Amino acid sequence: MLARSHLQNKTIRWSHHKRILKRFHANSSKSVDSKKEPVEFAAVRGLAVGSLAGLCGSLVGMGGGFIMIPIMTSRFLRLSQHQAHGTSLFAVTTTGIAGALGYSGHVDYEAAASIACTGIVAARFGAMAMSRLPEAVLRKALGVLMLSVAPLVPAKTYFMELSKDKEEKLVPGSTEVRNPQRLLVPALIGSFSGFAAGLFGVGGGAIVVPALAVFTDMNHYQALGTSLCAMALPAISGTITHYGKGNVAMRVAPGLAAGAFLGAYLGGKLGLTIEETKLRWGFSGLMVVLGVRTFLK
Repeated sequence: MLARSHLQNKTIRWSHHKRILKRFHANSSKSVDSKKEPVEFAAVRGLAVGSLAGLCGSLVGMGGGFIMIPIMTSRFLRLSQHQAHGTSLFAVTTTGIAGALGYSGHVDYEAAASIACTGIVAARFGAMAMSRLPEAVLRKALGVLMLSVAPLVPAKTYFMELSKDKEEKLVPGSTEVRNPQRLLVPALIGSFSGFAAGLFGVGGGAIVVPALAVFTDMNHYQALGTSLCAMALPAISGTITHYGKGNVAMRVAPGLAAGAFLGAYLGGKLGLTIEETKLRWGFSGLMVVLGVRTFLK
């Protein structure tokens, strides 16, 4: 009896240890091809993907998740759809910080703080909702979002025409009246963009930039810089939720984040020198291609 009881206790302890180890390694070993590729190779590939996504995303005020996710779910990195969304949001944090630095001098920090405050809460709800969706539904929803975003980017020209006179309201040397109600619009924008960030693993800039251009007195560069600055904290909030659910592939995430930081900083600097129209149409075309591919996959 004593021997049997001892054996049962050892079995229970072993099962308990296995559960702990499984949970501890969930974020580093859930990818489809984790045993076939050294961690170093995955980190290098993540660095390449992050650099490209950070550069392109920063040029149009987005986190780059739209580019990261299709590549991460392809044969290049072989992550599951849920892991790609969670890992992308990990890197979006650095894209926002570096992109805002690149657009230094063109950031409305009060509006960015307002967007971030509501976005932090909404991002957690978006991340929780993502974990409940089947991969097929999540993938098609992302494809639809990408196709919906495609016309918004070149349409920013039209949005800016609507608010063209807003830039001339402040005369050099005048003092802007700080009305607390002016932060209400950014707060509402943040709630929508934050939920999208948590759900789709993107920065939310596809919502924030056009909305800021239309509903506030910001010019194009201010909308880009403010969007990038505002996405960092909601991305951190969503990432924490994704990590707790095992949806962040730590084999890839550090390299992805490092590449995104570098690419976003360079993109912020380049964005101030390249013609806006070319950037918008180029990114719009990329969204259509990636959106169709993601939807039909």
